[in-house]
Amino acid sequence: MLLTLSPSKINIYLNCHKQYYFEYLDPEIAKIKKQLKKKRAEMEMGSFVHDSLTLFFKNPIKQRNWPEMVEILKQVWNGPRGETYGFKSITEEREFYNQALNMLQWFVKNENLKPDIFSLPVSPPGNSFDDYIKIPFGKDLELGGKIDRVDKLPNGNLEIVDYKTGKEKNDNLQLLIYIFLAEKIFAKKVESVKYIYLKTGNAPAIEPNLAERKEANEKIINIANQIKAEKDWEPNVSKLCDYCDYIDFCPAKK
Repeated sequence: MLLTLSPSKINIYLNCHKQYYFEYLDPEIAKIKKQLKKKRAEMEMGSFVHDSLTLFFKNPIKQRNWPEMVEILKQVWNGPRGETYGFKSITEEREFYNQALNMLQWFVKNENLKPDIFSLPVSPPGNSFDDYIKIPFGKDLELGGKIDRVDKLPNGNLEIVDYKTGKEKNDNLQLLIYIFLAEKIFAKKVESVKYIYLKTGNAPAIEPNLAERKEANEKIINIANQIKAEKDWEPNVSKLCDYCDYIDFCPAKK
């Protein structure tokens, strides 16, 4: 059976095998999955920030300024969104809106607003599934994902940029997956990749060598083999359980 892995799928599996089963394999959950999915304020804010940045870079260079960014966020947010989007009150929604504004303001002040854009997501406007790309990656395995931005460097190579609105992470596996995707899809060398942490203003870039690429390749294959061989799908109890859409069905609920 063909298995497709993405950074989000790998993250879910590593955090909790049972959640992965509920999310992708349980035939009964699949029937009611849409009803179980809850909007979460942090995730919605993150989506609005990502969409704003995409639209910002679709503007001509002369229109990439702070007043334009404010207007884009206003249009993308199109609020108030209310409880259906996970915001418990108008006060909480205003707080998240201001967080988004602060992150975007930092970006406009500190980041290069004139990169040589090679690739941007189709959406917005459009369907986010249009931006999901997949490549073959070994026997009965595909890699998939959605890349925030790809820039062309002066030497013709590429740089991948991934925006983050949450906490900083130490794992670069997601970035390596994007390298594998981009090099296969665009047939160009990816020279560097970086996260831009919009809350902290940190933007670490890495230039992975052959050893790091090989290590990431082996890790992905190993995770895929674990998933294919999995039988028990044991839950992993942690603080993340509070954010799980399937908590009511989990055998570890107590």
